[in-house]
Amino acid sequence: MKNTDKLSELTNDELLKKLKSAKAIYIAFFSLFIIMLICGLYITATKGFGVFTILPITFIPLLIANIMSYGKVKEEAKSRNLF
Repeated sequence: MKNTDKLSELTNDELLKKLKSAKAIYIAFFSLFIIMLICGLYITATKGFGVFTILPITFIPLLIANIMSYGKVKEEAKSRNLF
């Protein structure tokens, strides 16, 4: 979702497909982020501070961008009363 103008140009079917794929990507990325965070905390607790401690922190901007992208698609679908 580079800009919201593209979302407004999509048909209802295309928007619903994009919403479904955005939701799947959001859930997958969030679950992988949680797993990476748990593993990083475990490795930090057992072996001390290292690269795996910082790794989940570097993915926070991607997680935020993913959440915002999903929100824009969901907002456009709500504005069209597709729910």
